[in-house]
Amino acid sequence: MSETETVITLPNREEMMERLLKVNDASHLQQKFYPHLLKHAGQERVPHGIVVMLALAINDYTTGMPAIMVNSMYMQAPKFIEALVVDPEIAGKTNTILKEVLATA
Repeated sequence: MSETETVITLPNREEMMERLLKVNDASHLQQKFYPHLLKHAGQERVPHGIVVMLALAINDYTTGMPAIMVNSMYMQAPKFIEALVVDPEIAGKTNTILKEVLATA
C-alpha cells in the first residue's frame, strides 16, 4: 500500500447493514451475502481492497449459481460500494477501480 493511498474505515456492523438494506433488502442477500461483508465491518481498507473484498463476497455468494446471478451482483456492485464508502469522491474512485478490474477480467 502506498503512503498516498486513501484508507477507508468501513461502517460498524449495524450501520453497514442499514446501508446495505437500502441498496437491496432481499431476504436471501440478508441471509447469504451480507454476512460476507459484515465480517469486515469497522475495518480499514484502501479502495482496491474494497473491490477485492466485494469480489470475494460475490464469488462466495454466487458459487454454484447461474452466470446471470453473478452478473446481477456485479451490476449492483457500484451501489454496494456507495453504501460501504461514505465519502462520495472515494466511492467514485473505488467504482472506477471496479470498472477497470471488470474490463480486464
